[in-house]
Amino acid sequence: MELQELLKMRKVGQVVADILKTLKKEIKIGMTGQDLAQRAQQLMKEKKVKSSIKGYLGFPAAICVSLNNELTHGIPDHRPFKEGDLISFDVACHLKDEKGIAYHADAAMTVLLSEGKEKDSEEKEKLILITKNALQKVIENIKPNITTTQDIGKIIEEYVQSQGYHPVKEYGGHGIGRFMHESPFIPNYKISSERSVVIRENTAICVEPLVQIGSAEIKLSPNNWTVLSAQGQLNAHFEHTIWVGEEKVEVLTNYNE
Repeated sequence: MELQELLKMRKVGQVVADILKTLKKEIKIGMTGQDLAQRAQQLMKEKKVKSSIKGYLGFPAAICVSLNNELTHGIPDHRPFKEGDLISFDVACHLKDEKGIAYHADAAMTVLLSEGKEKDSEEKEKLILITKNALQKVIENIKPNITTTQDIGKIIEEYVQSQGYHPVKEYGGHGIGRFMHESPFIPNYKISSERSVVIRENTAICVEPLVQIGSAEIKLSPNNWTVLSAQGQLNAHFEHTIWVGEEKVEVLTNYNE
């Protein structure tokens, strides 16, 4: 990826980060997933970017919103958010250059809705922290032309399991750039050497640990999109678009304040 392409990735990455920060700031009890999606759509319009998610393989909404035992790919609906809900939202956007070439960025976070009345908040906050930490550990350890997808999966799996939680193996991260989903697949567990590839310099990837309390078994909801915990366990999901440069690793969707 050339410098001009990186500059466009930085621009759209910052937009994705800003949208996530705004949604986190504005989300509250009584809102719905559709409210959140409509707000995200409004922000995208203001910032002159398009959703990379809406219409992707037929997905009907601008963002994904997943609650509690829903792991990922949740379709925003009219359920009011309640005290103690774990809410994950996944935002991906793209902008086009003068030649019509699209550049994408993708990120996600999980938040706990609490006004101090939630009795299980400590466990939920720990789940969020462990998932966020798993992502950060990968970011801190990526070395261009050395780190492999097996290494990334190993970092996530070993850390998450050491904390008593379970990484979901069926879903993970991916390359990103001119398309939202590019190779390679970035696993959340240690894959075999035969399936592993090296992360090359001057590439962009998305790392997204998906972590579950209890069993990591999953199932697909009747809408054929939302991925659920098979046993009704709680989930958390964090994701960043990361630029792996020659000399440093840069988080393009840095929404941390």
